[in-house]
Amino acid sequence: MVYDNELSFLSFIRSPLQIWSLPPLPVQRSCDIYYRHLAVKGRGSPLWQTEPSSNLPNIYRRRGIAVGDVGIITASGGFDFMFNICLPADHPINQEGLPADFSPLYPRLKPSDIRRHMDYTQNSYLASASVVKHRESDSSYVYLLCDQWRK
Repeated sequence: MVYDNELSFLSFIRSPLQIWSLPPLPVQRSCDIYYRHLAVKGRGSPLWQTEPSSNLPNIYRRRGIAVGDVGIITASGGFDFMFNICLPADHPINQEGLPADFSPLYPRLKPSDIRRHMDYTQNSYLASASVVKHRESDSSYVYLLCDQWRK
């Protein structure tokens, strides 16, 4: 016995070979998906690879990205550090890649020149609208649940 919905499905696919001839879905890299979903929030350029390159000086790797760092955001979502415009040319972080006529930013930045603002506090989370924070009354654990798994 053939049902109506089976018949319409069978009329759509004329042969098993037709299934394999459908165009392939585009491959999306994880870093591109991550960037696309966070960039629309307008909070800068999200980095997929947050750790500094192992080729950078130890002093930079311990410190991480800082105000004044000049670099390139790579296609794979990393930050390719070049130099820091707030530090002198002979600073250990500014080892290579300095322009020939480099001079640090003058006058130097004061702490009051740097705006610090926190939108998110400790234990907050950033998720899509379909994810909610849930805590069982008898548990100290917090769960993040998608709509499909909520009771």
